[in-house]
Amino acid sequence: MFLLILLGFSFFLNAQFSPGIKGGVNFANLNGYNGDSRISLHAGLFLHHSINNRWCFQPELLYSGEGQHYFNSDGEERILALDYVQVPLMVQYYASRQLYFEAGPQVGLLVSARDYPVGNGIKLNVKNDFRPAQFGINVGAGVQVNPTLGFYGRYTFGVTDVGRYDYIIDQSRVGQLGLSIRLK
Repeated sequence: MFLLILLGFSFFLNAQFSPGIKGGVNFANLNGYNGDSRISLHAGLFLHHSINNRWCFQPELLYSGEGQHYFNSDGEERILALDYVQVPLMVQYYASRQLYFEAGPQVGLLVSARDYPVGNGIKLNVKNDFRPAQFGINVGAGVQVNPTLGFYGRYTFGVTDVGRYDYIIDQSRVGQLGLSIRLK
């Protein structure tokens, strides 16, 4: 056991870590709702770890605006705004020096949930109508322009039902386009 701990610690000390920031636009919806996507933002931090010249591991800590535009039973257009703090754990494969593909799981913690009409109106706090956490699977691709700057696209398939009280399964579906900057 001591030998395994020593080997793990040695691997950690010899690893190449690059912290960074990232952000971009979200195109989000819930598959249990009818309507248009909610366009919002995502932003956060990551820690890029090179395992070898092809494989990398990248844990992240992100804010993500999700939800849906929808029409209620009175025909009024409304916005359901679900805001999460997410922790994606991405494995990246570099097909070339610049092009990579990625996949991995994530957990999201619900920070706020609001429902309001398009335009002006009262914003209702509906956080208690939604589960406090959600799980998802991410797939994506990116281009590392130089050692510092990169662009990426990612799609998240929500695995869990985010709603609490209905019999409709509401799973998040989020497309992301963004920019990443490695700080080291």
